Amino acid sequence: MINFEICKEIDDREKVWDVVKDVKKIPEFWKGTRELNVEETSRGIYEGDVRFAFPSKGKVKIEIREGEKRIIINYLKGPVLGTHEIYITETKLCSKWNVRLTFPFSLRERWTEEHFKSGTQHALERILSYSMR
Repeated sequence: MINFEICKEIDDREKVWDVVKDVKKIPEFWKGTRELNVEETSRGIYEGDVRFAFPSKGKVKIEIREGEKRIIINYLKGPVLGTHEIYITETKLCSKWNVRLTFPFSLRERWTEEHFKSGTQHALERILSYSMR
């Protein structure tokens, strides 16, 4: 299992939320997601396909919880299974991963976890930088 949380301090909660909740921007900030083809199936719920930076695809369901300032990305099928939550508190932008890798990707889980952590740090920095424009 890959299970970790990383948070960064924020200045303007609403500006950061405006960036985070735009599902079309996910590949721009989260470089492990090369392509995201989702459709809104009901208010705040998106479903579709994800193409990862490494050569693989999967199915995804994304929930935007406006009142909680939280996005839950559910990886349903493919090399990554589980959830990635991105949420905002009064003072922080956080990313919480709880996923597992399927075979053969699971053979390099320890390395992949470190890679995910580094990618998460960079993604949060890109989001914060973009929100300050």
